[in-house]
Amino acid sequence: MFGTSLIVAGLLLSSNASEASMNGQTIRGEIFDTRIADCGVRIDGTELARLQPFIESSEALAGTFRISLTKRSPSGTSVSTQANRFSGGSLGRMILAVDRPAKVTIDMQVDAEDGTSLCRIATELHLEESEIRL
Repeated sequence: MFGTSLIVAGLLLSSNASEASMNGQTIRGEIFDTRIADCGVRIDGTELARLQPFIESSEALAGTFRISLTKRSPSGTSVSTQANRFSGGSLGRMILAVDRPAKVTIDMQVDAEDGTSLCRIATELHLEESEIRL
């Protein structure tokens, strides 16, 4: 953490990432494999924007994922990268939190165990006090 900026990342054990409540917006990823029904990052929260990466698959896939978040705001710039294995067709329950307002760059890659690319997100968001702009 740098200065007064805040990036909090936690990997919380859960059986299904898609069960999270969604009060805001979902940024959809580019899907490269037919076994993936949906992938993306759900965003909610007011003072802190909570970003939750997810995949929904038709099989109990296993593999690796990596998400990198770069936040730029009046309080400074910070980078957080999380990488881990997943199984059961779910990323688990990972939540990244970012203070608002901020410009956030998200880079997420999800790969199957055999190295097959499942989905990817590369985008920049503007997290205003009460809204999200692409």
